[in-house]
Amino acid sequence: MKKMNDIHEICNIINSSQKILILPHIFPDGDTIGSSIALCLSLLQKGKESYVLIEEALPQNLKFLPIACVHNTHVNNEFIADLIITVDCSDITRLGNRAHYLEQSKKVVNIDHHVTNTYFAQHNLVVSDAAATGEIVYLLLQEMGVFITKDIATCLYVALSTDTGSFRYDNTTAGTHRIAAELLEYGIDLNFITTELYQNKPLSKVILLKEALNSLEIYYSGQVAVLSITSQMLKETGVVAEDTDGLIEFARDIAGVKVGVLIKELNHFEMKVGFRSKDDHIDVSEIAAQFGGGGHRKASGCTIHDTLQNAKEQVVAILKNYL
Repeated sequence: MKKMNDIHEICNIINSSQKILILPHIFPDGDTIGSSIALCLSLLQKGKESYVLIEEALPQNLKFLPIACVHNTHVNNEFIADLIITVDCSDITRLGNRAHYLEQSKKVVNIDHHVTNTYFAQHNLVVSDAAATGEIVYLLLQEMGVFITKDIATCLYVALSTDTGSFRYDNTTAGTHRIAAELLEYGIDLNFITTELYQNKPLSKVILLKEALNSLEIYYSGQVAVLSITSQMLKETGVVAEDTDGLIEFARDIAGVKVGVLIKELNHFEMKVGFRSKDDHIDVSEIAAQFGGGGHRKASGCTIHDTLQNAKEQVVAILKNYL
């Protein structure tokens, strides 16, 4: 049975490794990318050869981060990792096409905060009451004795801010605020970070929002709101699927709505579905799990291999049981 490791054990594993590959989850968000880059910069500081490998393009609002160590598709062909670290991945499917890297190393560390984590690695550092994986990485770096630079602090602040909805979600704890306060003391530019993350949307994304709002459908006497984004909308606006974060909030934030849903058509038979709840009694991670997905109590997602209409009907039907 795979066990939960303490932070000291994870430090020893990292310290005994020299070539380290960091794998964020697919469709990267601020937490997985911020945490991964912060970890990579820290490992480079320790004299270790380290890379972050992603599958898709970075969302536009995260490209201000120090991304020199981030590679897409592959890294140096001569690089063979002696340690793999997955970041913010609840299960192997969240690695997408990069899952095969786990077979190329005898040591795999899984760092995550999802309550649905499957403990898929040989070594697991999973703290489900952490608001963001960035919290765990920050404590790990402290244990490792890393010198926190402005760049590292910026990446970790982005991780915390994005996964807590700018510290608005109820996963935010006193500990989250304490870490955020400490990160501010490293001289990060809060105005710059806020502008890049939340106040610098390209016109194309605003046009996509208009199209998505036109798709709005309300179910169960106003308790469920569903937005749909077709592949044609993405094509016409030029927005990539990775840059649609935040649109689901327009469904969730409607008065009377308990669950907001966003369905993105990646291709004709692949739908990425996001769930957001603002009702304490509705755990949307349970709903996502019924489709092979997962996440948090109030924010989760899954992939449904069917048409957009069929996926919508399946989701709406299951939601009836939770209202």
